Amino acid sequence: MLDSSVDTTPTSPSGCGSFAGKGFATIFFGLFFVMGTLFTVFMLAETWKEFEPWLWPATDCTILSSGVTETGNDENPYRPLVHYRYEVDGRILESDRLSRSNGGTSSYDRARDLAARYRPGDRANCRVSPDHPAFAVLERRIPWIAFVVFFPLIFVAIGGGGLWATWIGFSSKTKEVESISQKASSGRGHKFMVGFGLLFAAIGGAVFVPMALVPSIRLATATTWKATPCTIASSSMRSWSTDDGTSYGADVLYEYQAGGHVWRSNRVSFFSFLSSGHAEARATLDQYPERSSATCWVDPRDPSRSVLERTFRPKHLLGLIPLVFILAGSAVANHGWKQMRMRRAAEEPPTDDIAEVEGQLHLKPRVGPGGKVAGSLLFALFWNGIVSVFVWQVWKGWERGDPDWFHTIFLIPFVLVGLASLGFVGHFLLALANPRPRLILIPGRPRLGDELRLEWRFAGHAGRLGRLRIFLEGREEAIYQRGTDTITEREVFATYDLVNTNNDWEIPQGTAELSIPSETMHSFEADSNKIIWEIKVEGEIDRWPDVDQSFPVTIRPIRIEKL
Repeated sequence: MLDSSVDTTPTSPSGCGSFAGKGFATIFFGLFFVMGTLFTVFMLAETWKEFEPWLWPATDCTILSSGVTETGNDENPYRPLVHYRYEVDGRILESDRLSRSNGGTSSYDRARDLAARYRPGDRANCRVSPDHPAFAVLERRIPWIAFVVFFPLIFVAIGGGGLWATWIGFSSKTKEVESISQKASSGRGHKFMVGFGLLFAAIGGAVFVPMALVPSIRLATATTWKATPCTIASSSMRSWSTDDGTSYGADVLYEYQAGGHVWRSNRVSFFSFLSSGHAEARATLDQYPERSSATCWVDPRDPSRSVLERTFRPKHLLGLIPLVFILAGSAVANHGWKQMRMRRAAEEPPTDDIAEVEGQLHLKPRVGPGGKVAGSLLFALFWNGIVSVFVWQVWKGWERGDPDWFHTIFLIPFVLVGLASLGFVGHFLLALANPRPRLILIPGRPRLGDELRLEWRFAGHAGRLGRLRIFLEGREEAIYQRGTDTITEREVFATYDLVNTNNDWEIPQGTAELSIPSETMHSFEADSNKIIWEIKVEGEIDRWPDVDQSFPVTIRPIRIEKL
């Protein structure tokens, strides 16, 4: 067996290998920390810019004019232009700044609706900077970007934690190293799983709502809208630079009459965010050339709302990608929550500390077939959900005719791992159809030296099994730190066969007996060492996933007779 008194003294940091390892770790985690810090500072600065007007005093102002203007920026070509006059310390000042950022938008409808809030001649409250009276805004907006700061903070935490672990955390010989089992026993790992899972699901939800849910609801609502003739006022190709190259979009501005007014809009589809390829944008422009006539669909209850296309297309299913993050995050949080509840239940004192279970016990598998499907599916969703974001970006580069060979080759092994994970999901799904063993152990909690009896039977078509082996296995696990590495060692110290047969009559059900040697080790669990006993069931099925299940059992110490 493994030596339970494992030496946890860190290895010396001296030596070429250790120095090279620390140097690589420093560069790796340093990049995480520096980049995360820079993005955090940038986002905090943007948050302060949006929050600052909430501290400025209010001043009466008069709206002089309002409308929509073009910014000259292809990515956000439209901006609400509201011109107003106000007075500060006897000085008459004018401004056309709507908000602190005063940025543009890609939606003509949004710019129009913002400008429509302020009609010429109306009175309003504007907020004036006490330090610079010439700087004023009409609207104070909630700094939603503050919530995004959590993303770079994750990189800061990873980088800072890695640097600490590399140079400080495990360099002191006098500091006791906390093992993984200690962290798990304290519940911090499960709490982290719950928090991380909820954050991951929240991110998926925040993207899913505007990317799929809202457009789908609008698309369903538009089925009742009225067909209205419209004229294409302008049709142009927009292009802007991104981290992945150049993105393209078709900007089709059209006019129509409804409710006694002439309206303008550039909403071609409710899923317009999915159109960024040059070929697709060009096809849209060819379909709606400038000064041509078309049919748009107008909301009879609100004539300002319209759309050119209300047809569902297969590409709109791409909006469901964020569901992967929601499902994966929810599954991680749910698993962590269940583990926390199980831990709390295990810490509760038993109702009868003296009573011993000597009767029969129906064993439960450590991980059932459904659990294996759920676990493999969780990993597949988590892994492929993250990889799909980068694959989508690379694919858009190829679609634009600007392929990124480096990222394409870099992603290949990650895609292969994702495909393999889906293969495991399929494997475990097939295994759901396997016959399932039902085990009864007598006595339920045997002691060393006891005679135990195992009764087994299979639910399902046991005739598919070509061979059956059931055996009791004892295994020792040791978890400890060696330098900056976490080492987990496992060693099987005992194996006792209960059943090993290919007889079709013996496989479906039967009984086996075993005398547990008194000189072996009983079940045991400490901070970094465990003695685990399991009854394992292995059944071979030709050209199909085999039966492979483990049932944990508790082997108590040998009975000590009282004098």
